[in-house]
Amino acid sequence: MGLAKKVIVADTLARYIDPMLADYASLSTVGAWAAALGYAFQLYYDFSGYSDMAVGLGHLFGLRLPQNFNAPYRARSIADFWRRWHISLSSWFRDYVFLPLATRCRGKSGG
Repeated sequence: MGLAKKVIVADTLARYIDPMLADYASLSTVGAWAAALGYAFQLYYDFSGYSDMAVGLGHLFGLRLPQNFNAPYRARSIADFWRRWHISLSSWFRDYVFLPLATRCRGKSGG
């Protein structure tokens, strides 16, 4: 499914959207909206396809990768959008950047 999303949907959209974005100054209002929406869908299907392919390849090698992409365009807020789009990135920042820094700062101020 991931390869189909990437090659069939995202790359097909790119054939129409990339020329529009390359000459954005000549776009009408409707054309600009179409380019913006088309690019949003192109980006969505690129990331969704790559995420699906990574999970599928992981399964081939016996790895269970965590979910990284959960319908971000259904989000109800910017924070929800970020959580849905960057699930594993947010978890990585929490586990390897924020928590160690918070622990270190708490240790210095509490001592």
